[in-house]
Order: sequence, then C-alpha cells, then structure tokens
Amino acid sequence: MKLEQFDFKYMPALVERVYNLWTPPQAEEKFRWIYAESIIRQDMHANNMQFQLTENGQIMAIACASRKGEKNSAGPWWNEQFSKLSDEQKISFNMGREYIAYMDKKTFAFMNENDVKLDMFISTKKGWGKKLLDKAISFFKQAGFENLFLWTDEECNVDWYINHNYELVNEDIYELFSSEEDYKTYVFKMKLE
Repeated sequence: MKLEQFDFKYMPALVERVYNLWTPPQAEEKFRWIYAESIIRQDMHANNMQFQLTENGQIMAIACASRKGEKNSAGPWWNEQFSKLSDEQKISFNMGREYIAYMDKKTFAFMNENDVKLDMFISTKKGWGKKLLDKAISFFKQAGFENLFLWTDEECNVDWYINHNYELVNEDIYELFSSEEDYKTYVFKMKLE
C-alpha cells in the first residue's frame, strides 16, 4: 500500500461516495453531481499534498492538504460549471463555495507558517481513511510541519476527531446555514510530533 498523488480519473467514484451526504436533496440529480464535485475540487490545491490510496485499480481513500494561504485550484473548472447553471442553482453553488472559503479562512487564522491544513479526507471503504491519514501524517511530519489543522461541521463524525487526539480549538455557529437550529462548525488541531 503506497501513498500516491491523486489521479483525477477517480473523481467520479469520490463524487458518488459523497453525493447523498454533501448535496441539497431537493435539487435535480445533475446539479447535485456538479455540486458534490465542486466541494471536492475546492479542497484541492496545486501542491504535492493531494493523496490517494488504491487497491486493485479502485480508489479507497483520498486526503488533500494545504499550507496557510494557498488557494484552491478549482477556479477554471468552477467558472465553467457556474456559467451553465440556472439563477437559482448559482445561488446554491455560491453558498457552498462561500461556506468553504469562510471555514478555510477561519482555520488559516489559527495556523502558523509551519502548520498544514487537512482540507478533505474521504474513504470509500471502512478503515481506509485511517490508513491514508496515518500515511499522510507521516508525510507531514517528515516535511517538518508542526501542527495539523482541519475544520468540520455537525454533519460529520466530530467525535472521531476527539477520540483520535485532535484538540478542539474552535466551536462556532454558521449563521447562514442555521434556521430552526444552530448549524455548528468545528476547528481541530493535532500536534505533529
């Protein structure tokens, strides 16, 4: 099992994995697919920290990371997709993009130059996410990073991070996604020693 750079040929399998989790359920199928892919692409950067693990030609897990202030590499793809959307879909698409940008900025505010941010990690098969994360953490340590940061929200398994030695550095409410109940967000940190 070897840590590899992400190959975009696996994008459809990743989108299929998160399609029902990260998209507006009432939207049409084609839009939901583009929306899910946009979230993944917004967490990718033009650096050497876009990792995957595969087995028998299938993607098992992906992890993407960035340094403080790095911009994602989704701009051209995002603009092309955005131009094809209806006005209502553009509003939804923008809300998702703004949320990710807001949480990235919030997380970067806690970071120093020697820290790294885990932008995304997806597992298509139980247990593979941890395998990939362990290998990525080893890579980050060897690269000289001091801390690993990440953000998540109430739709993810927040307890997993607490149970795996991540320190909660911020808990907040994202007002735009709050209606009858508060939509909670979290920023976590792990020392890389």
